[in-house]
Amino acid sequence: MTRVESMTFAFQHAHVLRALATAVEFDPHLHSTYSVVVVTNGSADIRSGRWSRTVHAGEVFFFNPFEVHAGSGAGGSARYHVLYPSDAFLDSCLGASPPGEDRTVRTDVLPRSRTARELVDALSAPVVEHASVEEALRRVVQECTFAVEPVAATPASVAQAVCRRLRRGGTGSTRTADLARELGVHPSHLVRSFTTAIGIPPQTYVRQLRVARARELICAGFALDDVAQMANFSDQPHLTREFKKVFGVPPGALSRSVPAR
Repeated sequence: MTRVESMTFAFQHAHVLRALATAVEFDPHLHSTYSVVVVTNGSADIRSGRWSRTVHAGEVFFFNPFEVHAGSGAGGSARYHVLYPSDAFLDSCLGASPPGEDRTVRTDVLPRSRTARELVDALSAPVVEHASVEEALRRVVQECTFAVEPVAATPASVAQAVCRRLRRGGTGSTRTADLARELGVHPSHLVRSFTTAIGIPPQTYVRQLRVARARELICAGFALDDVAQMANFSDQPHLTREFKKVFGVPPGALSRSVPAR
């Protein structure tokens, strides 16, 4: 179960959301943006389909958009910052990806290098200066290894086909039985294949995509009751329950940090 002692949010600018948290455990979850995580106190055991290891204070680690990951404090809670840079920020650091190609980060953990230290110091300053954090983040991103590959015309697996279908959105049903019928497979096969490949069941994935959409809408300044409706939650309490499963705090913690427009 996700157990967060505290989490606050702040905006670097329109293209970078920043969070500061102290957490004991996070269940498997995803975000729709890149995640750059900076550990400032303690250690954590991190797991994803791409990599798993223990990270320590002073290290920086990375997840791609929609990469399911989980973590737990190694011997207690860990304190860390998370930076969620947009594609536009990545483009400003690395140049735009060609149309029809995906950019994925291959680096898992950046050790206690000079670049990592600069980002840790910028985030740990008594008064956090947005310009210093942004410049340090830019150097960290540029030190990472990325792969740019064409998007396959035909998904290579049932799980990839479901992910592509769900992220595309639209008006089609997201019920497991309907997704299985659409792909021509048995529902139980879809659930097994998807959970093994992605790390969470398909209906959990659906709900977390809605939370990701809710985060975008909150950051855009929409009221929480409107966000719940626009992100296809049954009501605001439903949004709150699902948001807390991903972030450990209610969506109001994010909405209160959104600058007035």
